[in-house]
Amino acid sequence: MKRFFAFALALIAISITALKADNDRIITFNQLPVAAQQFIKSYFPDRTVAYVKEDRELTGKTYELRLSAGIEIEFDGKGNWQAVDGDRVHIPTGFIPKGVLNSLNAAHPGDRIVKIERKWHGYYVELASGLDVLLNKSGKITGYDD
Repeated sequence: MKRFFAFALALIAISITALKADNDRIITFNQLPVAAQQFIKSYFPDRTVAYVKEDRELTGKTYELRLSAGIEIEFDGKGNWQAVDGDRVHIPTGFIPKGVLNSLNAAHPGDRIVKIERKWHGYYVELASGLDVLLNKSGKITGYDD
């Protein structure tokens, strides 16, 4: 009986993994939500799109986009940015909330942002100096990460 349950559990795990693999697919830029397309055109107009990947999950769709020079951007199902990673190269800051920029400029003048992620509690920012900064939703620095 124990073997049967172990076998059934393994079979379920394999099935879930196989179903998960089918949820990722490459799409065209024009298949992105309009908000995501506008974001790219506004803040990365000189970059070319290497690929766009759509991931369908139980909670909805997400999108991952890779631009020239290794820049990666993640969007939620509505096309709102969730993460922008410049691959150690500074990224544009026009889309970053003013509170976040003001706090970072005051605490780390001249240091440039190379990655930003939206989190449920606020923002996670990597700076060119190597510092990882945690900020709340209003932009106040709440800590540093190793």
